[in-house]
Amino acid sequence: MLRERNSALGDGKTVRLTRDQKHNILDVMAAEIYKHKAYPSTKQIGLAAEALVSKHPCLKENGSTKGYEGWLNSLRFKMGNYRTKLSKSGIRDVAVNAGKRSRTNPEGAASRASIKRPRRGEINFLPNYPHGERKQTLETQRLAMVEQFKRTSMERDMVSIHQHMQRTFALRREEIVNLAPPVVELKDRWPALFCEAQLYSEFHRITNLNLPSTFYASLDKYTPQLLQLYKKRKTGTFGQKMEAVMMAFEERDKNDICAARIAALAGLPHHLKEDSAEVFRNCKEDDLEAAQEGEVVLVAVVNQEEVLQVPFETQHVSIVLEDMVVMSHRSWTDSLVILFALVYALHLKYLDKLSAFFEFIQVILLDLDDGRKQLRPKLQALKNKLE
Repeated sequence: MLRERNSALGDGKTVRLTRDQKHNILDVMAAEIYKHKAYPSTKQIGLAAEALVSKHPCLKENGSTKGYEGWLNSLRFKMGNYRTKLSKSGIRDVAVNAGKRSRTNPEGAASRASIKRPRRGEINFLPNYPHGERKQTLETQRLAMVEQFKRTSMERDMVSIHQHMQRTFALRREEIVNLAPPVVELKDRWPALFCEAQLYSEFHRITNLNLPSTFYASLDKYTPQLLQLYKKRKTGTFGQKMEAVMMAFEERDKNDICAARIAALAGLPHHLKEDSAEVFRNCKEDDLEAAQEGEVVLVAVVNQEEVLQVPFETQHVSIVLEDMVVMSHRSWTDSLVILFALVYALHLKYLDKLSAFFEFIQVILLDLDDGRKQLRPKLQALKNKLE
């Protein structure tokens, strides 16, 4: 119908829609938008409205500055109604936010309180159960996976474990997002999440991104520019800490890409004026037990002379969540990648002390941004310098 109207009316002429016609157009648009994002931002809805009138000029609004402001407002309300409709049908990524305050539920939580939705570029935030599966059948598969972890590492059937993890993804996300159980409970119920290969598979399920390869490719791209920026920061407390990082790096082999990566990452919090001392810790083996306490911590066991320096050479690195060592690795940078994967897999918040640091990894290194908000000024300034 719209294609015919575009041709019949010619350039600059608009069509007068009936109520039912507009309703049908909004229904189709809402369904298409939902395929990409259940909770689009106003900016993203505006892009959809702009695309609509660009493809069908007969729908442009006379007297409107951009020609689609009315469509934008209509789509905003339609998306809310469409989510309500899907929620009543049991679609999980919107049903999770049902039961908010309304005329029929005046005692419920405020409609905008604790909305559970993708906020960090997640593609599969809260999926539905696979076709033909129920909670009981998925729980049976979870128990089969747990039984595999009662065997020695050599005896485990890793193919079976991967299949069970793939199949139970929706059950796991339902638990983690809705109930936010403690890490110790998650480690008991989902032990495969704390194996490096399965953790990276989980990150891929959530974001559709290969974390290690994307992270290191982007880090290697920006490392030379970051190190050049670090050399310019000389004043203040953070400047002094940055200078210590660069002095330690200058003593390393300039062709050592691992050392350059560590210097770029270790110096980043100082450049962003964040204190990383409580999160990134170095210690001797004898002091390890005391250092392994905290909400989110990377504890690198280093030689005596490197305790107060950058962890270029580590004996091993402990990844600590909620005062418990959940994983360990030989490399400091690999441990940081694992920690970032755990933040997504366990639906953890970024630490306030290093929120800009983690946002840099998310938005600039991994390009996991849903366009909902602008970067904070210091991150935007850094991004501009790197482009």
